[in-house]
Amino acid sequence: MSPATPNIILGEPLIELSTIDSTNIYAMAQVKEGLAKSGSCFRANFQTHGKGQHGRVWESSKGQNIICSYTLELKKLDALKKWAPTDQIGFSAAIALGIRAFFDSYTNGDAKIKRPNDLYWRDRKAGGILIENLLKGKEWTWAVVGIGININQTVFSPEAPNPVSLKQITGQDWEIFSLQEALSKALNTSIQTWLMEGEEKMLETLNAFCIEIK
Repeated sequence: MSPATPNIILGEPLIELSTIDSTNIYAMAQVKEGLAKSGSCFRANFQTHGKGQHGRVWESSKGQNIICSYTLELKKLDALKKWAPTDQIGFSAAIALGIRAFFDSYTNGDAKIKRPNDLYWRDRKAGGILIENLLKGKEWTWAVVGIGININQTVFSPEAPNPVSLKQITGQDWEIFSLQEALSKALNTSIQTWLMEGEEKMLETLNAFCIEIK
């Protein structure tokens, strides 16, 4: 069972960015330059070159959606553990489940995950995840978790794969900052569940919420 009040792992400090090429590019540069604080959330109003899976571009209207990247130094979770690349499997599952739980709480159901890292509502894409990792030798040291979720946008590029936003689902506008805080809380809860229950349990739960979209 996940704790009622999870530790703050991701979400503080919150760094607001106006227009940027990509929050993941920015966050990773901060990590590599030794300037990043573990837990930081870099949130942008607009990305000129948002990064998606397999080199795709994440398209988003200015100020309408959640566009952010979190940085996590793995030793902050457990300084005594040697984090290996294989640990990324459970972590990725925890992130996907946290995002799904966040979105599901506002849509009253039907939020699913399409492997590897897409958020869906029924058969329509509502968001995506891009996790990039740093290794030091064979040790996993940092993760940059990029997230894009459609919130208030209602007009999308014809090339977008069957998109949907929270506004289209619920019929109302949403305040982005409050949703960002709620997303961070959901991620923290899910990460702590992973730390307590382990990879196998997280994958079992994730499988129950996965869908296949052709």
